[in-house]
Amino acid sequence: MDLTYDASVRLETPSLILRPLRYSDADGIYQNIAHDKDVLRYYIMNYAPSRSGFSIDRIVDYYASAKRYGFAIIERSSGEVIGMIHQCSSADEVFRTTEIGYALGKKYWNRGYMTEALSAVIDFLFSRGIHKIVCSHILENTASGRVMQKCGMIPEDGIRKEELFYGGKYCDLKFYYKLNPVE
Repeated sequence: MDLTYDASVRLETPSLILRPLRYSDADGIYQNIAHDKDVLRYYIMNYAPSRSGFSIDRIVDYYASAKRYGFAIIERSSGEVIGMIHQCSSADEVFRTTEIGYALGKKYWNRGYMTEALSAVIDFLFSRGIHKIVCSHILENTASGRVMQKCGMIPEDGIRKEELFYGGKYCDLKFYYKLNPVE
């Protein structure tokens, strides 16, 4: 098992390139995530009313200092940053479990991009020795649950009631998991 963080990791799929987030990704993240209330309905990021007040510096710095993978999702055909996918928790030698979170610009929904990105990140983390991958979604965000299922994730039993305080209210979460098949 090699849980050593590697800031140079780049993952490629037929339609996407996943590489570490950069400060220069701010325009794409603003346009596709932070300035879209439909995306933010289920993704925990503050709404940015204007580009001038938006920065991803803290996000980029956080992932680098926490030694967690935070990837920009880049559409291969256009080169545009269309979303992000990241480790929400760190794994270690004892707890070899990590959670993944993600967001994708609305105009890229229903193209299979997030399934492609999540599958690539799951495979990468399993290759590094992660034992279990966990994802969750706000109960009403059934599209995210479908992405998880398409990636072979299994629903955990039950709903975590009022697990998350977001958007001024407590939200129920549905969790999914996938175990490393190679171990």
